Amino acid sequence: MHKINITGFDLNLLSIFVMLWETRSVTRASDRLALTQPAVSHALRRLRDAVGDDLFVNAKGGLLPTARAEALIGPVREALEKIGLALQGQEAFVPSLAVRQLNIAAGDLVEFSIVPQLVEHLGKVAPGIVVRMHPLSEGDLALAQLESGQVDAIVGSQPLKGMGVHNETLAEITIATLVWKQEKLRSRRFPLDLYLKRPHVIIQMPPRQESIVDQTLANLGLQRPVGAVVQNFMAMPIIAARTGYICNVPSRLAGAFAERFGLSAHEPPVDFSATPLYMSWHKRFEADPAHAWLMQQIRDMAQKPETGGRFSE
Repeated sequence: MHKINITGFDLNLLSIFVMLWETRSVTRASDRLALTQPAVSHALRRLRDAVGDDLFVNAKGGLLPTARAEALIGPVREALEKIGLALQGQEAFVPSLAVRQLNIAAGDLVEFSIVPQLVEHLGKVAPGIVVRMHPLSEGDLALAQLESGQVDAIVGSQPLKGMGVHNETLAEITIATLVWKQEKLRSRRFPLDLYLKRPHVIIQMPPRQESIVDQTLANLGLQRPVGAVVQNFMAMPIIAARTGYICNVPSRLAGAFAERFGLSAHEPPVDFSATPLYMSWHKRFEADPAHAWLMQQIRDMAQKPETGGRFSE
C-alpha cells in the first residue's frame, strides 16, 4: 500500500482533484479554478506522485477516472465539506432540535423565582434541553467551573472575578414584606410600628455580613426583633404563616408565597435599596450559538414582570 505523509500534504490538491473529476478536463478545471492549465497539470502530477496512481487517464471523451480515483472521490468530497464547515463556523443552532443540558450555578432565589419560568419556557421551545442546577461556588472553583464548561452560567449576588469571565447585571432584586392575612392589614405599605414590634423570621447571613434590611434600619437608628433564623427562603413564609412573624422576601417571590401560604404582601415600611443579581459566563463559549441563545433565555426570564399576585391595598 502506498503511504502518504499527511503532515506535508497540500490540501489544495484535493480541491483540484474534485474539479478534475467533475469537469473531466484540465482546460475546464483551470477555467473554473481561475488557474493556468500548466498549474492544474502540475497539481495533477503532484497528486499522482502522492497517491501512487494515475487517477485520470486520457480518453476520447476526456479524462477518465481510475479505480483508485473512484474510491477516493467520496471520502475526499466529504472531508472537504467538513473542513469548509469548520472554517466557516458552527452550524446554525436550532432550539427545537437541540439535545443538551443547561448547567446553572445559583442560589435559592434564582431556583425559586427564575428557573421555574425558564424550565416552562424551554419545555415549549426547546424540549430537548434539560436544566441542571448546581450549588454556588466561589473564587478559583467557580472560575474553573465556567472555564471548563462544567457550568454554563453562574447567577448570584456578586460578580465573579477572573480572566476571561464576563459579568452582567441580570436584574435588580427588591424586597416585599409578608405577614399572615388574619392581621387584616389593608395598607399597601407595611406599618412601621408593627414592623419594629413583631418578631421576624430571617435568612441566615454569611459570617460578618449583614442584610440590607438590618443595614438600612441601623442607619436610621432602628432595630427589628428576630424570632427565627433559617437557611432557606421557603422556610420563611411557612413559619410566618404559622406564627404571625414577619418575613421579608424578594418581591419576585412575594406574590406566590402570599397566595400559597395565606399571607398578605406589602411594600416595606422603609425603602430598602435594590440588590443587583449578576450573571457570569466565560468568553471561550461566546462564539457558540447554543450558549449565546441559552444566556439570552436566562436574561429574558429574569427580566419578566414579577408574577403570583399583587401587594395588598
